[in-house]
Amino acid sequence: MLIGRDEELAVLATTVAHARAGRSRTTVVAGAPGSGKSALLEASVRSLAPEVTLLRAAGHVAESDLPYAGLHQLLAPFAAELAGHAEPRGRALAGAVAFAPAEPVERLPVASALVWFLSELAAARGPVVVAVDDVQWLDSSTRQALVFAARRLDADPVTFWLGTREPDGLRGVGTTLMLEPLSHQESLAMLRARHAGMSAVVAERIAAETGGLPLALAEVPLDLRPAQRRGREPLPVRLPVGPSLETLYAPRIKALTDAGRFAVLLVALDDLDTAATTRALAAAGLSRDDLDLGERLGLVAVRDERWAPVHPSLGAAVQASATVRELEDAHRILAECFRDDPVRHASHLRHVAHVPDSLVVAALVAAAEQAARQEAPAEAALAWESAAARTPTGPERSQLTARAAQAYMQARAAGPAMRVLSELVDGAPDDPTRARWATLLVMATLWSQEDPPVDLDAYAHLGFTLVRRAPDPGEGTAAAGLDLVMAVVSLAMAWGDVGRARGYADRLRAAVTDERVPTLHRALLDVLDLMTGVEGAGGFLRGDWLETVVADGGSDPTLALGFAGLAVSHLGDLDGCVDVARRCEELARVTGGESAARLSSNAITMIVWERRSEWSRAVLELSAAEGAARDHDFTGPYAHILLRHAYLKACQGHRDECLALLARGAEVVERQSPALAHSEACVRGMLLLSTSDFAAAADALDEATALERATGGENLAYVARFPNQFEAYWHCGREDELLPDLAAYEARALRDQHGLSLAWAARCRALLAGPDDVDALFARAVRLHDGATHGFERARTQFCWGLRLRRMRRKADARRHLDAALGEFVRLGADAWTARTRSELAACGARRAPLTDTASPLAELTPREFEVAREVAAGLSNADAAERLVISQRTVEYHLANVFRKLAIRERAALPAFFA
Repeated sequence: MLIGRDEELAVLATTVAHARAGRSRTTVVAGAPGSGKSALLEASVRSLAPEVTLLRAAGHVAESDLPYAGLHQLLAPFAAELAGHAEPRGRALAGAVAFAPAEPVERLPVASALVWFLSELAAARGPVVVAVDDVQWLDSSTRQALVFAARRLDADPVTFWLGTREPDGLRGVGTTLMLEPLSHQESLAMLRARHAGMSAVVAERIAAETGGLPLALAEVPLDLRPAQRRGREPLPVRLPVGPSLETLYAPRIKALTDAGRFAVLLVALDDLDTAATTRALAAAGLSRDDLDLGERLGLVAVRDERWAPVHPSLGAAVQASATVRELEDAHRILAECFRDDPVRHASHLRHVAHVPDSLVVAALVAAAEQAARQEAPAEAALAWESAAARTPTGPERSQLTARAAQAYMQARAAGPAMRVLSELVDGAPDDPTRARWATLLVMATLWSQEDPPVDLDAYAHLGFTLVRRAPDPGEGTAAAGLDLVMAVVSLAMAWGDVGRARGYADRLRAAVTDERVPTLHRALLDVLDLMTGVEGAGGFLRGDWLETVVADGGSDPTLALGFAGLAVSHLGDLDGCVDVARRCEELARVTGGESAARLSSNAITMIVWERRSEWSRAVLELSAAEGAARDHDFTGPYAHILLRHAYLKACQGHRDECLALLARGAEVVERQSPALAHSEACVRGMLLLSTSDFAAAADALDEATALERATGGENLAYVARFPNQFEAYWHCGREDELLPDLAAYEARALRDQHGLSLAWAARCRALLAGPDDVDALFARAVRLHDGATHGFERARTQFCWGLRLRRMRRKADARRHLDAALGEFVRLGADAWTARTRSELAACGARRAPLTDTASPLAELTPREFEVAREVAAGLSNADAAERLVISQRTVEYHLANVFRKLAIRERAALPAFFA
């Protein structure tokens, strides 16, 4: 009987009910070590009905570096079926988990094949429960595949139960069920249920000192003598519960014989089936009997014909108690047992002393290559890095380290990638090679939003040296230098240190004319010109440059295109934005950067719909971009996407949603860059302005202004920082303080002929206008907005016009402009502005008239329904849409049915009209 977990059991049971109804659910069971996660999952598994298919696995610390070890456990009951499957995805799964000989890398990734397999299994057998314990110790490939599948199975009768100590690693996956400590009374009930006759005084002390941790409540009494439990002998001064649960096992480990301890050590070092256990024991001169005492002491147990510690944390405790000689002997035996398994053989051989390095390196390389074939780049990288560490300095070591770096980048493991790349930079045999590795290091830093390297100027100097060394920028040495310089420029731009980026760019232009710089680099330089207010900025981006961008299978062009797409939107060329997004996805098919391309494409397309006043579409694109950004460890783009989403919510005046997005953005980065700090200040300023807290809005936007001046930028976030600041100052009666800034802003807008900036400047001037000029100046501002395509900003200008007229007691005239603004605010869901406009209309004596919400019908769709509808509208079949979105075909059909119902259509041919 599980005490104190009735509600949690009910939650898991409900997910099974959802599965029976054809709806997938994922529940993350999270809690501290010993909180009862395993017991809860075990009780829930035991309660499953016979017709429910169970797939079960548990992470093991010894297998955390073995690619797809967890997936092997999960799919073991279907080994024969998968090995002989006619479907390529079945064979891909079988090859990944070694049920069949590994074949060349399939087109579809293993994670996609898992989605297909679970969907097919559920369709054939009914509800499926995937129960995985100790996810924190799963190999990263299995963990990523499970998360991938859990996020993409929506309309299949599949339920995921994921137990973990570390819920942050599964943030955004399903619902988290956090296991809290048991109450004092529940702790006493558990002690009484397990140990009849226990003294009440003893039970009170144990309950108090274990803090309601179920594992401690279960284990502490086992380390007491029967007389102590009954209160007949004094309890120890301190009960055996320390900061780490591993210490709890120490007394029982000491109670083992030497043979028994070594037998338990073998089991603790690897997940062994009964046959492997017998072989390992025999190699050590032991037998099954030597494990009996460990089993009786509650240290190890057999489950599903596999020997394992009763709790994974025991492995560390057993290893800590072993001598160096015992550990080496155990690893040597296990390495021999797994000689036919390259990955496991290498994982043990590396711990054995006096083995020639050449043998260990060969084993590690074999393990790395197998992991790479299984599309497990993180494990491959670790094996290559370990092999490099055992190889003497020289070309072979550099080659192994290089493979490790590339695999870490593929796995998007920022910390390891930067560590290995730093080693490659330091050990490069020549400057061009050093520049190529430094370029990757800088890009890894950019994507992960880490602090720029302290030697960034040195990298820039190296790049300039190589550019000057060869006259042709396309020559290998000069190209390596140019790529490094532009990577440094990109990092400085992304970090928000645009003044520094400006300095690098000016030095580059002094060395190489723009005409000799490759197209993507020229586009990025033009973006920088826009961000720093250079005269003539945007000229290249307004030209016919996009189709000349090519990809040769080398560097991923989507970062530069992402920068360029946002800049093109700032210039007002919305059709050009759509073209950039399209080109992103086209080039990704060449470079293999499809996920990054989709991220850039979503972000660019969101801006288009925001400017075109289709905010429901913009939110859906943002949600899709957030989902893509969460799928990897490079968190830099995620924070920027969240802030852009927050800005949209700030425009709507949705305070709680906006603040929640800001909080999520702060969680994903260790330290806020100037660019992120500027964006956050702009978001807060917009939110406070929307909700009429003008003084606080002015303060927040003053922060953004200070950041712009400190970093040398003007258009850091492509938002209306100055117009918002001016409006806030105007409401506070402080507009005179910004008159010099307004004059400078007008001059730049006129010089650059930037439509939206001209409209904003005209609105600011209209707020200052006298009675005789107010109508003419506001009419000019509205006309400029008409040409700049931004419905929300046009409505704000009309609102300000009506506000001025109402204050001048021209109420009838004011109502006309306020009515126009109100219709747009209602359509956009800008509730705060709607309320302010209605208040002004009431002050004008207008009755409140009902308005029809003319928001796009797509606003009714969920993000997943929107993605499905978009792919089908583009002409894809259900099967092709499922493959592109990496979900099951059943999920596509489920969401498509919802789309038809919500959009009131009967056939797929009607969908394209909604996406025109």
